[in-house]
Amino acid sequence: MEGEHALTLLLMELKQIFKNEHHELRPGWQLLLFILAWAIATAAAVAPFILLKRTDVFSLSAATLVGALAATYAVTRLINRKPIGAVGLTINSHTMRQLGIGCLAGFLMMTGIFGFEYLLGYVTVVAPEISYPQAFQTFGIAIVFFVVGALSEEVLFRGYPFQTLVRGVGFVPAVIIGGILFGVAHLGNPNANAFAVINIVLVSVLFSLAYWRTRSLWLPFGIHFAWNFAQTTLYGFPTSGVHFTHHELTRLTQFGPEWLTGGPFGPEAGAFATLMILLCGMYVYFSEALRPAPNQATLERDDEHLTAQIFERKAA
Repeated sequence: MEGEHALTLLLMELKQIFKNEHHELRPGWQLLLFILAWAIATAAAVAPFILLKRTDVFSLSAATLVGALAATYAVTRLINRKPIGAVGLTINSHTMRQLGIGCLAGFLMMTGIFGFEYLLGYVTVVAPEISYPQAFQTFGIAIVFFVVGALSEEVLFRGYPFQTLVRGVGFVPAVIIGGILFGVAHLGNPNANAFAVINIVLVSVLFSLAYWRTRSLWLPFGIHFAWNFAQTTLYGFPTSGVHFTHHELTRLTQFGPEWLTGGPFGPEAGAFATLMILLCGMYVYFSEALRPAPNQATLERDDEHLTAQIFERKAA
């Protein structure tokens, strides 16, 4: 009897390692399973591109997006018993407004950077000699390219992993961890420096804040997409150290101090970008227009209230 009792206690202790008091798999294990599922799904998605010898940025971004969506679907359905839309991909009455506000914010941020540099004489702009059909084609292909890139990063960095981390360690620690990982992910980009990493960490905080205010990925996705699209296609800047010349409608030459303009890495490594990120962050934090849709689906339980401390002022 004593042996059976000891075995029962041991099994209960082991169960507590994996499950919480609500009989749910603990967030750390959920996160680990997502990483494994994402690695497997992404490897399967990227294999055809490798066989076809197409390892360009778009192909890898597309494979990353497919892997992230497949892993998200698997873990939300099998572990959380939720639809995939619970990570912030639900289309509802607030979707178009959040997406529109995000796209406008990203465009205005990059336009502000370009405007500062233009007025100070730090850039010269030349329109390339292309026909209208070529311009429309470049415009359309660039939209697809930057939609895939931005969506893949948002699903991966602000989707299931981030939201599960919030449930495990809290909002602020999750934002810090996610920001550091987002910065580290860009360390290998051409011409990356300390200022670039700092700004990328800051913009990750902005995107995380945008998700938390709306419990939707559409707002951070809109900001992310429009920032990159305007940066390269409309104004001809490098994006995270890479010049996507075949997606540019403008040829741009930069001058001026790199700590302001970002130099060869692009605006993301300059102080003008820091200013715009902070201004947009203030808007996202204070705007009364940014609220979750009624009955917004999330990964949380019905009895779970994950209110970030920084928003207690608004809830009061």
